[in-house]
Amino acid sequence: MSTLQNIEQLHEAIKAGLAAKLSGLGFIGHYPASEDGLALPAVLLTLADMKPGRDPGSGEQALTVRLQARLLVNAAQAKAEIAVRELAARLALALKNENWGLPVGMAQFAQAGPDTSQAPAAGRLAWLVEWSHDIELGAPAWPYGDESKLTLMLGLDPETGRGKEAQYRAAGQE
Repeated sequence: MSTLQNIEQLHEAIKAGLAAKLSGLGFIGHYPASEDGLALPAVLLTLADMKPGRDPGSGEQALTVRLQARLLVNAAQAKAEIAVRELAARLALALKNENWGLPVGMAQFAQAGPDTSQAPAAGRLAWLVEWSHDIELGAPAWPYGDESKLTLMLGLDPETGRGKEAQYRAAGQE
């Protein structure tokens, strides 16, 4: 996996990717100053936390980032209870096999359910969808190319050993 340039790059890619996949949204964005006046239905994206990821051994910082999408719908609309759940299901489906065209791990859906972390504004229903990505940030500690001019050769047993060198393939070749 290559290195992600910065967190903002991830935010913008997720916003654009979800906007393309989820039709009929009134608003999609990150960290709005206020939920008041947002066109509904709305998807509010947040990076909720970061935990250590699997160290790639390259000097980059590996992280598992947990993201949340707060979904808001108009409680007065017809079948609002179904509409908010349908939006959550559509978002969960949009996450499947998705890395937003970035060098990050595929989205790992965690859960969806009513958002109990904060009360929605009057007249709104809120649900929360959570997922994670494995990412790597920073520059590799060894930014130099291979200067050895040596090639790692691979062979499959029993076609290995003296006299069978012609059947070996350079690592990275099919």
